[in-house]
Amino acid sequence: MSVLCLLLSLLTLSEAEPQVGTKEVDFLKLRTQGFEAYAENRYSEAAALFTKAIDNFWWRRRVNTMCIEQCIKDRTLVDEVQTISVYLSTSTCVETCCQGKLGSPVLIPDSHIELIFRKNQYYDVIQACWHYSKNYTGNIEAAETFLLYNPDNVGMFNRLQDLYKMFTVDSRVLPRREPHYHTQYRRGVEAYKEEQWGPCVYYLDSAIENFIRSTNLCRAQCTYQYDKTPSKHKVSTFVSAAVEIVENTGQCRSQCYEDMELRPFTNSPYLASILEYLQFCQYNLGSIQEAADTAVSYTLLHKRNPTINENVEVFTTQYGVPANERQDIVDFLNNYKVDTALLEKSDSPQKNEEEMLFSTSTSYGARGFLSDKECKSLIYLAKEISIENDGYDSYKDKDSSPYNTHEKFRGIVLSKAIKLLEEGDIEAEEVQLYLSVVQAAKAHLEKKFKLLKPLYFDFIHLVQRSAIDGVENNSEYSHPIHADNCYIQPDGSCNKSPPAFIQRDWSAIVYLNSPEEGGEFVITDKTLTVTESVKPTCGDIVGFSADTYHGVKAVRKGDRYAIALWFTHDISKAEDMFLLQRKIGQAKDKTKAHLTKDEL
Repeated sequence: MSVLCLLLSLLTLSEAEPQVGTKEVDFLKLRTQGFEAYAENRYSEAAALFTKAIDNFWWRRRVNTMCIEQCIKDRTLVDEVQTISVYLSTSTCVETCCQGKLGSPVLIPDSHIELIFRKNQYYDVIQACWHYSKNYTGNIEAAETFLLYNPDNVGMFNRLQDLYKMFTVDSRVLPRREPHYHTQYRRGVEAYKEEQWGPCVYYLDSAIENFIRSTNLCRAQCTYQYDKTPSKHKVSTFVSAAVEIVENTGQCRSQCYEDMELRPFTNSPYLASILEYLQFCQYNLGSIQEAADTAVSYTLLHKRNPTINENVEVFTTQYGVPANERQDIVDFLNNYKVDTALLEKSDSPQKNEEEMLFSTSTSYGARGFLSDKECKSLIYLAKEISIENDGYDSYKDKDSSPYNTHEKFRGIVLSKAIKLLEEGDIEAEEVQLYLSVVQAAKAHLEKKFKLLKPLYFDFIHLVQRSAIDGVENNSEYSHPIHADNCYIQPDGSCNKSPPAFIQRDWSAIVYLNSPEEGGEFVITDKTLTVTESVKPTCGDIVGFSADTYHGVKAVRKGDRYAIALWFTHDISKAEDMFLLQRKIGQAKDKTKAHLTKDEL
């Protein structure tokens, strides 16, 4: 082998084989340590921990991508049978590769936490850390980075404008972790403004190539990087496993296309914007044929642009060149059609075993979310550990419910349940079920409303409302008509301002039983006229936007058990579910340490 060939092979090897020296670093542990430092006001340390966690996540994602590229056999998924066969034939290879290079068969077992890292949403916390530490450059850099990956976040956009006004900055601070294709796009636009047509064409062509490659790698990762444990409510058969893969893949790939749209507050798709600049630069460079091909390819993405349509006509009539669609754009759109078909298949009603009770754009009710066994276990947990008027400090010493003097109210928030677990008062399996159900409810809500932004838990409450024996309940409501993030006004409007829980965006209730009499969940319109009513039974779930007017009818006989959930899109207001899961795991390990070998 010649020296030149040897050098080329070494260069190729160094590019293909990322360093694995950091596989001992656990970005999830760093994340938890970051939250702990933040809670203790050690802001600079917290920012450093979150930054290191994000960097380690992206290193692991690059290694994961390399493993998939090595192992993948087919990038298209047509039907369930082909999907499961392709999946099984490739999955072992990917797991073995990742196990060797990362120390884990999958990048991360929780797709929701992975999405938070992928969209760099922890830069919201980092920005807050630098704000409290008075690190103004870091503050702006974190805000720029968060906004780059979350361009529709108006709050961060306004915050960033205020930061630039408050502090003297010589020029715009560039974000960290800027994707390669976005850097090329930005440089191409700068060259366009300076009328440097050659560099403009070079950078924008490179931006398109890397944009499409990044999208395809994201699509591939959707199939192979998550934990493949069957869902808790599905039978693990060949057919159900195939359906679940199609469902997860379709939803994940739809997120890939959203992730690529990194320009805030624009109506034109990202790829179309690159093509629009590119055709103009190609024309000014004298590359008429290429300009015609780029212009007509733009119309595949954005048909109603009169300027581009006019350009296509000029190229074909005045310059006499044919306008041919670019093959890379055609292939990109074909993949998009395949993924759209997968998403539609995942939404197909024939695989949904739940019975819909009602459904609107902002609310729904479904039956069959939980099994009888799960309901009974959670009711047992509520009876065992719930606290009188839990969550209502001013009613701690009262004998009746905060909203109805003819009822009793008891409850237990998830964090308190885990504290009891740590103290050895309850079993880990009981709390684990509580946690699993609320996580499944969140996923249920996200899927039903097709939410593009992830939900975070604001408050979680296992509650019991009980009629007081021997007391006639003359009240109409156990919990009067209200909204979860605003105060209803006499004119029917809702005032969304503190002390209302304005951070709440969505709500859900999971029902565990059917009261003997009363306890219906109702939704009303702005005139407080009931539009939906649900007599709860075990396994029912209702979800609704937090500004929905709703209430609970009086429990006239028996008990009403449920899990009430409130969600926010604001990660800074979220409860750290990973930390709670970690505490459950530690409690399990502590229990095992006291068992004999035979007991284990």
